[in-house]
Amino acid sequence: MTKGLLLSQKGAILIFVLWVIAFLSMIGGYFTLETTLRRNLGFGAWNMLKSRLMVESVLTVVTPYVKEFSDNDNEVNNLEKNSGLILPDGSEYKIKIGGEELRFSIEDERGKVDINKASEEMLSEVLKGLLGEAKGAIISDSILDWRDNDDDKRTHGAESEYYRSLDVPYEASNSKFVLLEQLLLVHGVNPILFWGPLDWRSTDSKDEEPEWSGGLQDIFTIYNGSDKIIKEASPKPLIDILRKEYFKEAKGLGILRFKTCAYQACYQIFFEKQTGSKLGFKLIHWEQVPRFN
Repeated sequence: MTKGLLLSQKGAILIFVLWVIAFLSMIGGYFTLETTLRRNLGFGAWNMLKSRLMVESVLTVVTPYVKEFSDNDNEVNNLEKNSGLILPDGSEYKIKIGGEELRFSIEDERGKVDINKASEEMLSEVLKGLLGEAKGAIISDSILDWRDNDDDKRTHGAESEYYRSLDVPYEASNSKFVLLEQLLLVHGVNPILFWGPLDWRSTDSKDEEPEWSGGLQDIFTIYNGSDKIIKEASPKPLIDILRKEYFKEAKGLGILRFKTCAYQACYQIFFEKQTGSKLGFKLIHWEQVPRFN
């Protein structure tokens, strides 16, 4: 009996020791995890700071070299990248700063369709030409319903009654777009359509590879300020889809979009070139975005 009691006590002690070891292992694992998380957060924050400072530096350096559009089409068409000037037509450029190579592009927003100014016919032509008849009709009607000030639904559109029926309900704006990202709230639009890639080929193209890969954020803008666009700064789908009457003369510079990725972050910055200011530009809007295609 004494021997049995002794074995029972040893078993209890063993179980207790195992529980202590398990508890200490759990505590050690917790502190290891917390240390790793803190280190990663610190590393991420440092990279974010470095990328933002790098982007600011590049923007300050390159802005004076952005070429204005002029009446002389040959001057624009014959401009080579190695001339030291930058065309705001979406072409990609490279620059080395702080030992790191950074790729960037600059676009004149007047080369895109102003989502607040475009007519019903223009919206319909662009979206049907880009996405097809059915999808284009849904999104163009829904954009028009979103920006008008009534609750009358168009044939393929949507008003607040539809948006209130969603799992996360909200109201239609019934006013102009303040940020282009509001387009993500419009019926028929999803992140893939908005950010891309949408592989696009012209109707007469025989190439297997897409002629253009982008998203609705490369087609539309809130910064054109006109119901017409300039061809010299337009993405290829708009040049092929739209009729001549939708284009206007290219002259000077409008609001520009600077796109780049640095470290693990991508940015788009909307700005105006100002030769008299200290930085050389006036900041309109700055945001971090998903990685560009």
